[in-house]
Amino acid sequence: MERTQNKYNISVLLDMSKSAEFVLTSAIELAKRIDGAIEVFHVKPTTNIIKGDSQLSAVRTLNKDARSTRAELKELISTIEKKENLSISYKLEYGNVKNRVRDYLALQKPDILVLGKPRTRMGVFFESISDFVIDNVNDTNVLILGEDDKFHSFEDINLGIFGTGLEDSDLEIIQDLKCDSDKPVRYFGISDEEDKERTYPWQKTVSYTFSKGGNALNGLVNYVSRTNTQLLCVPKKGGKSFMFKSSPLKEVIRKTNVPLMILGK
Repeated sequence: MERTQNKYNISVLLDMSKSAEFVLTSAIELAKRIDGAIEVFHVKPTTNIIKGDSQLSAVRTLNKDARSTRAELKELISTIEKKENLSISYKLEYGNVKNRVRDYLALQKPDILVLGKPRTRMGVFFESISDFVIDNVNDTNVLILGEDDKFHSFEDINLGIFGTGLEDSDLEIIQDLKCDSDKPVRYFGISDEEDKERTYPWQKTVSYTFSKGGNALNGLVNYVSRTNTQLLCVPKKGGKSFMFKSSPLKEVIRKTNVPLMILGK
């Protein structure tokens, strides 16, 4: 996507599942809040189409599928454009999903990438893409939305921060999300990883610190929902400081049932 006059360039990675409209609408709400421009990116896997087909048959199948997929994508975007009265650009590519996503992110370098993450075990495809994106972006913030999230607006949102590692470069987007809201930002941490005497630019911070232990992360994640936190911000660069067996970042992604903003700036 071309750099725009907007403050943020937002890319939306759509899988065209039943949650696609929700993910795109949520991205639009985010764009309204922080002055963003939106581009949709969709990759259609070709492996299953080509396998077992003759070359001519594969080409015909791809062309037919291309028209169908593009029409479906354009219909979704057109419907939302009319509803929201704004213009949304899009890119449609074919091939290996991970390779295309990696190349797109390297070329476009969006400020924010928005994607969905199904909560069920059936969502293996997008769970792997979530992991892949986290592993392959360094300067892009990633907003991950579950299909059961009921996110209607970013206005006056209840924000939370998980763990240490919040850097000065992460503060700007949090400030833009808070805007003029007087609500406190909630800090969730494990005792050994708690920031010491950290000063934040916003007026109010409420801390919830859990004792280190095998069930600490589960307890913390459950408490995030109980505090009505609507968006949990997780600094990517702080992940290595947590004392868990597997990647704490990916554990939070899998277990947390609220929208997540992985701060990669």
